[in-house]
Amino acid sequence: MSNREHFPVAPKLAYASTGLEPYIPSAEQPWDEHRAAHLLRRTLIGPTPKEISEAVQSTPEAVVDRLLEMPFLPPNPPAQWVYQDPFQKPNQDQRKIERARVDETRAWWMALIVNQGFSIQERMVLFWHDHFATQAKDVRRPQWMYLQNFLFRKHAVGNFKTIVEGVTRDPAMIYYLDSNSNRVGRPNENYARELMELFTMGEGSTYTEHDIGEAARALTGWIVVGRQPTFRENRFDKGQKTFLGQTGNFNEQDIIDIIFQQEVTAEFICGKLYREFVYEHPDKNVVSELAQIMRDNNYEIKPVLKTLLLSQHFFDPAIIGAKIKSPVELVAGTARSLGFKAGTGRSISSEYLVYIAQVLGQKLLDPPNVAGWPGYRLWISTSTLPERHKMTDEMVDARPRNPNRYTIINPDTVGFVKAFPEPYDAEKLVRDMGECLTAFPVDEYRLEMFLETLLEGADVYDWNPDAIAAPRRIKNILKLIFELPDYQLN
Repeated sequence: MSNREHFPVAPKLAYASTGLEPYIPSAEQPWDEHRAAHLLRRTLIGPTPKEISEAVQSTPEAVVDRLLEMPFLPPNPPAQWVYQDPFQKPNQDQRKIERARVDETRAWWMALIVNQGFSIQERMVLFWHDHFATQAKDVRRPQWMYLQNFLFRKHAVGNFKTIVEGVTRDPAMIYYLDSNSNRVGRPNENYARELMELFTMGEGSTYTEHDIGEAARALTGWIVVGRQPTFRENRFDKGQKTFLGQTGNFNEQDIIDIIFQQEVTAEFICGKLYREFVYEHPDKNVVSELAQIMRDNNYEIKPVLKTLLLSQHFFDPAIIGAKIKSPVELVAGTARSLGFKAGTGRSISSEYLVYIAQVLGQKLLDPPNVAGWPGYRLWISTSTLPERHKMTDEMVDARPRNPNRYTIINPDTVGFVKAFPEPYDAEKLVRDMGECLTAFPVDEYRLEMFLETLLEGADVYDWNPDAIAAPRRIKNILKLIFELPDYQLN
């Protein structure tokens, strides 16, 4: 039996005992590759060896500031059709065009994720897409799905209340949760219910069924015309409403204002942010402190993230490696770490990455329902784990499962290892590779296994990344690391 068949499982999660006090590098907890890579794995999607090395040369504060710097520079859209109004009553051919354009939007977004610079933006766009989930298969209008992505992109680390206001008037959401049919005398409660249950206050919070009905009345009047949310006064319920203990002739803005007066709103979204950046089961004390920071900063997201990402809690050993990679993190992150560029004419087809992420259970623009992807341990099953291994092998070998449809150009594996500080030292190289690509230190067991794979029986001093056999040997060790349980974790 080879080493590869019985490697030990990754360490189990222990409870973190630390809080939001600032992480200060020390001899016991230095700012090193291990912690820098952890920060970048949780914020970027697939950090590269060069990014990790540069982060180590900087300070945690400077790295987080740089990640959160986000001047809004909208990328080129997938095509000019995003500026055209959707088909009114599409025929069969136009339906086909709509589906092709939704696919085009998925590939466009995947390319942005893989080709992203040093920024938290794409992770946050994915976070908001999961939080305010809409399904393209129901919305169908690709222009509206693009506009929603644009909204999340524009306010990625902006103000939470502003995002909720935008989502309430977002064409895709208006259509998806039936706000189009919400009018005076015939209230439709779908959006009002999810606004409180899934988007702001959380299920089982302090609102009642009466509050949902009253909020639905206040949310009347909004429809979509072309690509624009449009208010029709004759559809609006002008009567008095009583919502969360307050009474007035409320409209949708009043409802949002009242929701953001509730302390539970900050608690709820900070719990979601905790699950995204730290672990599936939030620490209540940490979330409560984050919520206070959010309220003190008028629902700005950046101060919350900055405090969390620079905290002792975030760098607690029990937290590092405690998350399971989502399919998009796995496929886009592997491509980005290996130096691929995604898109038409680039080194890897973004359509291939979209397809693989779907096979693994995460189809961009089509979460399973309005609650988003359940994620966590459901990301990995007896059927998806072999597919995960197959995908990473395909990427390393540049052999997509449908070569007539998808392109993968051989990754520059020599360039990849030469991005590490000491690529000619076999022991240091495999240790660095393991700690760059996984969240765990390379123990003696793994070190031996990595060296055996890289050297194929040769002595360590015989290793030379410029040798003819080096690309093949590097591919072997990459495939080994990608098949470790460790690589499925973040």
